[in-house]
This record gives sequence, structure tokens and C-alpha cells, in this order.
Amino acid sequence: MAKLREIYNYEDPRFSPLRDAARRATAAYQDAERGMDALKEWVLVAFGLVHTSDAIHRLAHKQPKRFDGIGDILHQRNLMQEYPTTPEYRNRPEDMDGVFSEVIRLLGDIEDALRDCVGASEEVGLYSLARQFENLQMETSKSYETMLYAWQMYDKTDGSATSYDNWVEKLFDGEEA
Repeated sequence: MAKLREIYNYEDPRFSPLRDAARRATAAYQDAERGMDALKEWVLVAFGLVHTSDAIHRLAHKQPKRFDGIGDILHQRNLMQEYPTTPEYRNRPEDMDGVFSEVIRLLGDIEDALRDCVGASEEVGLYSLARQFENLQMETSKSYETMLYAWQMYDKTDGSATSYDNWVEKLFDGEEA
């Protein structure tokens, strides 16, 4: 009789497609956390937008909770989550449009990687896991939408950084980014 780890592992063709997809998704979350943490520093120090910086910072710190969800999904089939190394984030956008563009790009990278997790799960008939990866996509999509809204309002500002930053505080008041 085979032992559990001999059956439920990434070498088994039923689970092997999940390994690379889950690694990419975990890395995308890690990249987003690191990038957003760096961007919140840039927004605070270079642009002086305290509340916007705080909103980006809160969003950065949601990412580890979200990528823990990948592990929770994999654990349902006794599979381990792997944590690939991620590079240092070095971008320094010239303006707030560049900052918002970077945050949106990072969130888009997560959505793309999760889409691969959904596809890999469906490819091997693990439909319940695919739906759970879609739930993670929906959480990311909500953050994406909120950041697009914040960016849109920034574009419509009359040039008053203080007014915009106070509006951002109200947008995210009591709500995580």
C-alpha cells in the first residue's frame, strides 16, 4: 500500500501542473508586496501623500494573507506551497501616474498568475480548487478596481495634493485597500 506522500505530490500527473502555477502566483503576490511597500515609501517621501502612502501600504500587507490562501488550497490535496525568491523592487516612478500604473501592473500580474492556477486546476479535473483560485482573483480584482478609482480621481484633481490625499483617506477609511 502506498503512503500518502507517495500519492499526493507534484510528481503525480494529477498534481504536477499545479506546482509551477502556484509558484508563479506566490511569486506574484510576493513581488506585489515588496513593490507596494517600496512604492508607499516613495509616495510618502517623494510626493508627501500620507494617506495615499498608507492605502498602498495596507494593500501591500494584504498580499501575504492572500498568498497564504494559495497554501490553504494546495493543502486540500496535501501539496506544499513553495516560496520562490523575488528580486528587490527598484522602480522609482516620476509621478503619481507612474505609481498608480505600477500598483495596477503588480495587481495584474497576480491576476494573470491566478488565471494560470485556475487553468492548471481545471486541466487535471480539480474544479473545486479552480473555483477557490477564482475567489482569490476576485479579491485582487476588488483591489484593482479601488486603485483604478483612486487613480481616476487623482487625474481629476485640481492640482491640490492635500485635497486629494484627504479624499483618499475617506475612500479607504475603515476599509482595507
